[in-house]
Amino acid sequence: MGRRIGDILGTLFVSLVLAILVWVVALNEVNPIQEKTFAQSVPITLINLPPNTILDGNVSNRATVTIKAPQQVWLTLTAQQIQIVADLGGLAPGTHAVDLLSTVSADSAEVTHTDPPSITVTLEQSASRVCPVIVQPIGTLALGYEADAPQMTPAQVTLQGPASAVSDVSFCQARISLDGLRTDFSGQAPIVPVDASGNVVSRVTLTPANVQIKIPVNQKQGFRDVAVTVVITGQLASGYRVTNIKVTPPIVTLSSSDPALVQRLAGFIDTAPLDISGASADVVKRVPLELLPNIAGADSVLVEVNVAPIEYSLTVHRALEIRGLQPGMGAIASPDSVDILVLGPLPLLDNLGLQDVRVVADMTGLAPGRYQITPLVIFLSDQLRAENVLPSQIEVTIGAVTATPTVPTPTETSTPTITPTPTRTRFFRPTATRTQMPAASETAAGDETPSAVATATPTPSPTGTP
Repeated sequence: MGRRIGDILGTLFVSLVLAILVWVVALNEVNPIQEKTFAQSVPITLINLPPNTILDGNVSNRATVTIKAPQQVWLTLTAQQIQIVADLGGLAPGTHAVDLLSTVSADSAEVTHTDPPSITVTLEQSASRVCPVIVQPIGTLALGYEADAPQMTPAQVTLQGPASAVSDVSFCQARISLDGLRTDFSGQAPIVPVDASGNVVSRVTLTPANVQIKIPVNQKQGFRDVAVTVVITGQLASGYRVTNIKVTPPIVTLSSSDPALVQRLAGFIDTAPLDISGASADVVKRVPLELLPNIAGADSVLVEVNVAPIEYSLTVHRALEIRGLQPGMGAIASPDSVDILVLGPLPLLDNLGLQDVRVVADMTGLAPGRYQITPLVIFLSDQLRAENVLPSQIEVTIGAVTATPTVPTPTETSTPTITPTPTRTRFFRPTATRTQMPAASETAAGDETPSAVATATPTPSPTGTP
């Protein structure tokens, strides 16, 4: 009886082993084990950096791994499941080769190889100390100005880094530009650690990285800043006007060995008269300054007088030209002409011809139907522009025609459309008068820098019909 039970148990055990073997073979057929390199490189994490040491130089920060895992695991494996660690614990200052430990957090997966298997790191003893800040001004103040001693907040900063680099720092420098400055300087400046030769020391961090600096700037005795007044004489060519006057520099510094004489000066200085008679374009010229005896300063300034035509208006009547129709199509416009208020120089308006102003309705790509079209005004001269077009919308109907329509092209010899008598807008004919603009606290129109200017004052005169 006992023997029979033993035979039964042996048969069951053999059957179980065979079943497990068949299951493993079947599972391997469906979900085979694969060993291959993960497609992405993985970041290396450095741990256990020894106290009072820092890494010196560049350290490899990524590596690749070969993983052995079932096919189904590979389908969902991500880089976040892989970790590569370099343990720096217990290392002394110096250069070391540190092995990389790679793991993967996925069932039935293991890392079989890491490339590179190790990285080289250099550790150096860290150090920190206090470093005084020195202000290094760059450039030259404006003529007649001087700077007082700079005030800094804070006056010193903390250096930290490799001991060898920290020991190379002689002082910390804040560089600021004072070039052309006439007022107090106040602002932040970055701090740079430098060695005894003035070279910047790298591998060092500063806390704080910037310093607040204030430098009082004062004008010396016997010097004074005054605004420049431009004196203009003469009349421009007929039909032109002055749009802007610019002087460079707008303020000049005058000086004298007698400080009292400088203080008695007015707040401005005139230029020699600049004649713009007959000008029809911008006038740019260096003009002398009218300096008083025993007064020194710039001998001239650059003056730019901007000149532009005076604009007049004229209403013209033009037939609508239709363009872009498809073959076999015709179009009817309602209305078939428009009135245009044209602005531009008088000489152009007085000699305006048919081809100088044209009105077009572009029907390109439009199928048969009814459309509201915005007419396009085309000028032969870029000095003309349309202020208004009436009507602003034209109704155009497109349809098939039995014969190819002929669209007439306006020519100088065609019978002109009856137009209303053109009227000319009021204009100003300038006469030369001298007007002094405000001193340095105000700004000339159109000029970003303060100046004083003498310019022509226009006198209105009514006009008649052309």
